[in-house]
Amino acid sequence: MEKDVSGCIHKPFWEGFPFTDIHQSLTPDVLHQLYQGVFKHLVTWCQNAMGAPELDERLQRLPPTYGTRHFKNGISALSQISGSERKDMARVLLACLVGKVPQSGIIACRALLDFIYQAQNPTHDDTTLGYMRDALNTFHTHRQIFITLGI
Repeated sequence: MEKDVSGCIHKPFWEGFPFTDIHQSLTPDVLHQLYQGVFKHLVTWCQNAMGAPELDERLQRLPPTYGTRHFKNGISALSQISGSERKDMARVLLACLVGKVPQSGIIACRALLDFIYQAQNPTHDDTTLGYMRDALNTFHTHRQIFITLGI
């Protein structure tokens, strides 16, 4: 850094713009923020709530169907999970929770999945933003179950 070869920017281009919030110009990244971020945590919470082996067994028992990936070895053995694999997990996660995770936990999971799916709309208006807000509010209403379970 003393030789200024680190690629560090000392004066960003927006420095002299008093009404500029650079964070307002960044676009959301569905893959990294939602699937590799939020959904990754959701899977971890579900594994903690029911046990990773139980979740793997339930994923293995799901019948192979057209349009969904069959996780014949479960998911806990996967070391590096791609975005498409996370999307495939999201399609079948709720079915694996029934009967093992409390009802409010299932509702919280469904709400986060609804939020993720709504975020992928190509355009947004007041209606779609309302759906996202409702999903987030539903999650916050039911998230206490994860705290109660010590997750």
